[in-house]
Amino acid sequence: MLFNSKKKVMFSCVFFTLVMLIFAKNISLLNGKNSINITAAPLENIVNKPTGKDVSSKKYYIVLDPGHGGIDKGTSYGNMEEKNITLKIAKYAKTYLNGKGNVVFLTREEDKLLALDEIGDIVNSSYADAFVSIHVNSLNDKDFKGITTLYYDLNGYQKEERVKLANSIEKECVKNDGWESRGIRRQNLAVLRYSKIPGVLVECGFITNEEDRKRLSNEKVLKKLAENISNGIINYLDESEK
Repeated sequence: MLFNSKKKVMFSCVFFTLVMLIFAKNISLLNGKNSINITAAPLENIVNKPTGKDVSSKKYYIVLDPGHGGIDKGTSYGNMEEKNITLKIAKYAKTYLNGKGNVVFLTREEDKLLALDEIGDIVNSSYADAFVSIHVNSLNDKDFKGITTLYYDLNGYQKEERVKLANSIEKECVKNDGWESRGIRRQNLAVLRYSKIPGVLVECGFITNEEDRKRLSNEKVLKKLAENISNGIINYLDESEK
């Protein structure tokens, strides 16, 4: 009897250990550096995302992509690098959106390079309501300045929604700090082409323009810009739900 009892205890310990290992693995998927793991279960099963027209919670699911990262610094001017600016804006936007009860995923939360198709996989596995890629522009002509929001519809796919999202964000972005609007444009970009949810790319000023560069060097301006981008997303989603 004592021997059988010991066997039962040992079996229970082994079973409990296996359960905890599986549980820990699932937790690590949620707490990794990337907010979404494309091999994990669909996020709607993890965070209990509302389905269909059930939007009574007013909670939206949004993916933000801080452009470039790692060895790809993006455009630069002096010691200013696009990859660092975009990450700051994305993190400010995430904080702001979270504060309003939304669920936000960043494609990267550190100085890390992701392939464009990998970003597409992250976006499409998120089952999110909207996707925004954040970038900074540059041009040899230093007189060019302002914010441009880009969209792309493959063979008309989600064209109306993507145009609405682009217009909503562009309108909000230029409300403060003297930003100039360069409007919205359709451009065939891989990061937008891979996305199966409504998505746009925001070019947050020209790092090669002195006026825009001063704005991009100011943390208060970056924070306000992030809030305006966020409000553009929320306004679009609120209008879409109507």
